[in-house]
Amino acid sequence: MVNGDEPAESERHLASHIFNFAVMMVGGVALWWMLSHLGGAEFFGQLRSIGWWFVVVVGLDLVALCMDAAALNTFMRPEARMISYWRVLGAQASGRAINVLTPGGALGEATKLSMLVGHAPKTRVLSSLVLLNLTQVYLSVIMMCIGTPIMFLLVDIPHSLKVVIALGFAILIPLMILLGIMIHRGAVTTVVVLVRRTRLISAERADSWKQRLVDVDRHIRELHRKRSAGTWKGILWVFASRLVSTVAAMILMDAAGLTLSAALVIGTLSVGVLITWGAAVIPMGIGLADGGNYALFDLVGATGATGVVITMLNRGRTVIVAILGLLAMAAINVANRVAQARIDRKLRAMRQRLQAR
Repeated sequence: MVNGDEPAESERHLASHIFNFAVMMVGGVALWWMLSHLGGAEFFGQLRSIGWWFVVVVGLDLVALCMDAAALNTFMRPEARMISYWRVLGAQASGRAINVLTPGGALGEATKLSMLVGHAPKTRVLSSLVLLNLTQVYLSVIMMCIGTPIMFLLVDIPHSLKVVIALGFAILIPLMILLGIMIHRGAVTTVVVLVRRTRLISAERADSWKQRLVDVDRHIRELHRKRSAGTWKGILWVFASRLVSTVAAMILMDAAGLTLSAALVIGTLSVGVLITWGAAVIPMGIGLADGGNYALFDLVGATGATGVVITMLNRGRTVIVAILGLLAMAAINVANRVAQARIDRKLRAMRQRLQAR
């Protein structure tokens, strides 16, 4: 069994190492590009004006990151006992770094999956990652649906902007309804069926995937009904993380000299999320986020220039967390290589003893 399993296991670990190394290289290049486009002199000038409050904000960002990792670890129950929280935290930090440094914010999820599947069942890791992302999306949509109408009452919004926001919700709400239907029917199974209809995979492979992903769909469905203790606690961790992130954003705006009016707070928590999502098509939303926040801050009583400054500071704090995430990813990969080398040495020694006998 040892001789038969070793080549397949080594190939799997090698593929994982290659993927993680490639992702780190992509993240490193994206980070270099990001730092070169931050606008160094202006950014550091704003940073000096805020002082130590920026350190407090970054500290709160790290607390929120730890809470997201706690949510992911809790969603994995009861299999969470197979993997330490610190490894989950490292995977979450690494995935977030890759998400913010690459277009679309999706490559980081594959990074988390590759860093965790060797330590817990693949289906449980996959369903837990989907649960974490779905919970974050649901919470953001709820905040938008509550905050946007209130902002309409507090601020005199131009008709053209109302049309744009209404169009955004006209697209978003049906998508959320469709997502809810997919979850009830089996989200992953539905995706497999759609892929099969495009003839990209064979019927046999589609049937095999659906059988293996039954547990994934069952776990994801807990977001809507029959929630287990792990799912409930994971949702609470996500809510706590969002609360900490909101406090950090408010502290940053106050330290930058803004008056925290109701319109400003509600606008950044509702329409600001729409801007962030729309700007995610390019790394850190460079250009799109700046323009969107310029219009938003000008609308809610602050100046558009202040909106650009806040966007730049938010980008700076995100880059700092991304750097820490890439360092965590490098450390975990080194630790994995050392551990794998140790296992390989033990296997060779065992094989030599068996041959000697």
